[in-house]
Amino acid sequence: MNGKINVFKNKNYALLFYGVLVSNVAHILFNFVMSLYVLRIAKEVYGDTYAPLVQGIYLGLAGIVLVAFMPFGGVLADRINKVKIMYITDYIRGFVILLVGLVIFMNPSSMTKLIFLFIMNFILGMNSAFFNPASGSLLKFIVTDEELPQASSYLHGSMNLQNIAGLILGGIMFSLLNVYTIFFINGIAYLISAVTEMFIKYDHSTHSKSEDTPKVMQEMKAGIKYLYNYKPMFSLIIMALSVNFFIVPILNNGFPYFIDYGLKSETSYLFMNFLSVENWYSLILVSFSISGIIMAIILSRRAKKDSYGHDLINAIVAFGFAIVSMAIIMTLYYTNVIPINLTLILTVIACLFAGLASTAFNVPVQIIMQNSIDPKQLGKVVSVSSVLSQALIPIASLIAGFVISQFSIIWLYILCTIGLIVVIVIYRKQKTYMEI
Repeated sequence: MNGKINVFKNKNYALLFYGVLVSNVAHILFNFVMSLYVLRIAKEVYGDTYAPLVQGIYLGLAGIVLVAFMPFGGVLADRINKVKIMYITDYIRGFVILLVGLVIFMNPSSMTKLIFLFIMNFILGMNSAFFNPASGSLLKFIVTDEELPQASSYLHGSMNLQNIAGLILGGIMFSLLNVYTIFFINGIAYLISAVTEMFIKYDHSTHSKSEDTPKVMQEMKAGIKYLYNYKPMFSLIIMALSVNFFIVPILNNGFPYFIDYGLKSETSYLFMNFLSVENWYSLILVSFSISGIIMAIILSRRAKKDSYGHDLINAIVAFGFAIVSMAIIMTLYYTNVIPINLTLILTVIACLFAGLASTAFNVPVQIIMQNSIDPKQLGKVVSVSSVLSQALIPIASLIAGFVISQFSIIWLYILCTIGLIVVIVIYRKQKTYMEI
C-alpha cells in the first residue's frame, strides 16, 4: 500500500471514525454489563434453573427484531441520506437508555426491571436494524478507492480498540458502580455520537431514488437476487450463517454462564486478590480484541489483492479451530479434568487466536463488498448480507438457553463443537469462494 495515504486527512472519515469510537465504547461496555445483569435479575425472578433460558430469550429478542426490521433499513439506506439515518437512530437509542437507566435508579421490583430491559432491548434492536445498513454502506461514499483498504482496516481495527476499552471499563465499573450509572454513561455517549455524525457530509444523490414510498419486499427481493447472482459472496454469507449458529451460543450464552455459575463459585482462582470475576470476564474478551488489532494493523499495510479466496478459507478454518478449542477447554473444566486456573489461561490463549482469525476474515469481506457491489445497491445488499448471516443467531441463543436450563452447559459445548466442525469441513471442500 502507498505509505503516503493517510485516510484521517479525510474529514468525513475522521468524523465517522471518532463518532463510532465514542458510541461503541459505551455500547460494548453496556452489552458486557447486560449479559451479566440480565442473568442476575432473572435469577431473582425465576431462580437458577430458568435464568439461563430467560437470558437466552433476551439475547434472541434483539436478534429477531434486527432480522425483521433490517430489510426496511437496507431499503431506506439506498433511498435517503445515510448520515441522517445514523444520527436519528443514535438519538433514539441514547434517550431510551437514559430513560431505562432512570427506571433502574428508582429501584422497582426485579420483575419490573426485567420488563423494562426487554422493552429497551426491542427498541435498541429495531434502531440497530436501521443504523447498521446505513453505516455499513457509507464508507464507499466518503473515501476514495485508494483509501478504502486503509479505511476499512482502521475502522475494523478501531472496533477492537473499542472492545478493549469498553470491556475493561465494563469489568471495572460493574464491580464498583451501580448499574444505572452505566446506563447514563452509555446513553450520553450515544447522544455525543449523534451530534458528531451530524457533521458528516457526502453527496447522497449518488444513491438516492426519487420514486414513491419504497416497496420493501420488492427491494429486498432485488437485493437477494443481486447477492444470489454473485455466487462467491452468497457462498460466504451462507457459510457465515451456519458458523454463527454454532459460535454465538459459546460466546454469548456460555461465557456469562461460566462467570456466574463457574468462576464465581470457586473459592480461589488466579489473581483473585485484584481481579474480580467480572474483571476476568472482560480480560477474556479483551484478549480477542487485542489480537484483532494486531491483525488489522498487519492488513492495513498490505496492498489490495486481486483475489482473497485462499485467505478467507484459511481464516475461517483457524477461527473454527480456536472456537472449538474454547468449547473443549470449558467441557474439561466442567467435568473436573482441568482446574480453574488452567481453564482461565487456556481460554485467554484461545481467544487470542480467535481474534486474529476473525479479523483476517472480516476485513477482506468488507473490502470485497465495498469494491464489488453497485453503489446504488450497496445499502440493501449490506442489509441482506447481515440478515442472512445473522438470521439464525436469535434461534441459536434461544436454543442455547433451553439446552443449558433443561440439560447442561456441557451438552451445549458438545453440540456446538460437532456442528461447527461439520460446517467447516463441508465449506472447506467448496471451491466457489476461490473466485473472490
